[in-house]
Parts: sequence; C-alpha cells; structure tokens
Amino acid sequence: MSINARLIAPGSNKELHYHENPVSGEPTLVIMTLSQAHGQFKSATLTSADTSIIVQPRPGLSIAVTDILVSGEKQATSDVTVQLTDGADTVIMFIANQSDIPPTVNVNLTSYFYGWKDARVEMITSGIADATVTIGYFHSSRSLTFAEWDGLR
Repeated sequence: MSINARLIAPGSNKELHYHENPVSGEPTLVIMTLSQAHGQFKSATLTSADTSIIVQPRPGLSIAVTDILVSGEKQATSDVTVQLTDGADTVIMFIANQSDIPPTVNVNLTSYFYGWKDARVEMITSGIADATVTIGYFHSSRSLTFAEWDGLR
C-alpha cells in the first residue's frame, strides 16, 4: 500500500527531489551529499618550479574542497604544496616532499574543507617538480572573511 505524500522544504515550499525508481517505477526520494549534487573537479600539472591556480571561487563567494588527489614523480629536492589563499592570507592544506618517494595521495574530505571569501586553491612546486594535483570542490555561498573563518577553526 502506498501513501500519496509530498515532502516540502521549509521556508521555500519547494518539493524535494525524487526520481522514478528504475526497478519498481515508483517515485523514490533522492538523497545525496552536496558534493554529489554540485561537485566539480579541476586539475593542474606542473613540471618545474611554478604556481598554478587550480580552483578560483566566484567573486565574493567561497569554495568547499571535497577531494585532494596528488601524484608525481620522484625528483631530487622538490616539493608540491596545495594551499588556500586570497592573496593576503594563506593556509597550507598539503605539502609533499618528492625527494625520496613520489607522492600518491587521495583524500576524500567527508566533512568538506570550506574556504573563506575569495580564497582560491593553488598548487606550488619547487625544484624540478613533476606533479599533478586534482581538486574536487563545489561553489559555496558561505562567504566568511578570513578572520571569521580563522576564528572558527
């Protein structure tokens, strides 16, 4: 026996998402994470000492990092750094030294790593680095200043 019910989001009065079940044909409530619904990815590869902006938020907004993937080749005296920065304030998310072993990292941030207003994700390589960084992310309307963001951690 089925019950004809509609789930409405409070405040907006919008009907929540559902999808026709491919097995039964019945409507099924769709439940997914923010990264599943809005996730995107970008990557950058550097083969020498350089800086690359991987993800830039929309003006006045922020991004939430969902995944960090780093791979590279073993190179003497080289590092790969992944950081959040708005040009004035910087927070390092990850540093890999490639001198002894090539970096191979895959981190799924289930709680997300929210940035602050206008903070972008950059990849920095030093020495004769050869690395690729891929960032999973989604744009967020959560736009704290760096001081507000820093005060919450």
